[in-house]
Amino acid sequence: MTDFLGKKFDYLQPYAAVFIRLAFGYHLIQYTYGAVFNLTAGSDNYEWLGSKGVPFPYFMSWLYILTEFVGGIALIIGFKTRWFAIPLIINFMVAYLLVHLGHEYKKSFEAIQMLFVSFFFLFNGAGKLSIDEYLISKHK
Repeated sequence: MTDFLGKKFDYLQPYAAVFIRLAFGYHLIQYTYGAVFNLTAGSDNYEWLGSKGVPFPYFMSWLYILTEFVGGIALIIGFKTRWFAIPLIINFMVAYLLVHLGHEYKKSFEAIQMLFVSFFFLFNGAGKLSIDEYLISKHK
């Protein structure tokens, strides 16, 4: 049975990352949209970040929100995917260590998932149907 399915779907494998890009990018945008467009990213959690010892908490609050928002857009369109994966990895690593370390898995799942999906994009790239793919094919 596995060979049958493999033969039927192997040719679609280069397009698999598109689905992850769309879902992950949409999630990042949806999560940060309000803070970006209402200009509340800094005021929402800078006091909490400061209490955790994060330097420049107002700036860092904006940085983390904009990293996720712009990173989400870049992932959806598949632009500089590997480059955007690096700040996303840093973002979610800090989130995990600062917020979720020591929590039960159920409470940490989202941060862990976001971290590892970011690693996926660092190692895999955008795949087909992306600006990255278009630019690569244009330079060949």
